[in-house]
Amino acid sequence: PRHSRVRAVIVLALDRAGRTGFAAGARGGAQGSGRGGLKSPSEPAAIAGANLIAWLQEAIDAYRPDLIAKEAPLALQGFRKLDNAASTVRMTFGLHMVVEAVAHRYGLRCEEGSPATIRKHFIGAASAGDRPSTKRAVIQRCHALRLMPVTSQDDNRADACATWDWACAAFAS
Repeated sequence: PRHSRVRAVIVLALDRAGRTGFAAGARGGAQGSGRGGLKSPSEPAAIAGANLIAWLQEAIDAYRPDLIAKEAPLALQGFRKLDNAASTVRMTFGLHMVVEAVAHRYGLRCEEGSPATIRKHFIGAASAGDRPSTKRAVIQRCHALRLMPVTSQDDNRADACATWDWACAAFAS
């Protein structure tokens, strides 16, 4: 019988924030990662949405993903606990909707995981103590796995790499 080679599932993972981190590639294959800003602090949220649409279209063209994975947004009560402004909540959920809408437009599967689930997969625990210690643990794991250069200390990029690793294990195996 003839055997056809099955193409590996390519995952595009996002850490959706003001400075959005990304990681893309197939499990066990070449993986790229980085970070980009969506808007300056003085610009309206609509600029971030427009820039995210443009960036996603370019990333989809470049990486040809089968799946987009992202961290789930913070629950509404979490925004209250952190004393975030209504504009922050609106922008956060708006940008998540942009990702989901673009994925739908391109016929791509879109999955999200809670940050705690992603971290438990990636560093073995939902938290390494306080926020800075947890961010450091994720960055160190990225360095150990060579998912980003040791010269990078970018927690948005590291969170995207962790999301990519989780999505590959959960959806691309």
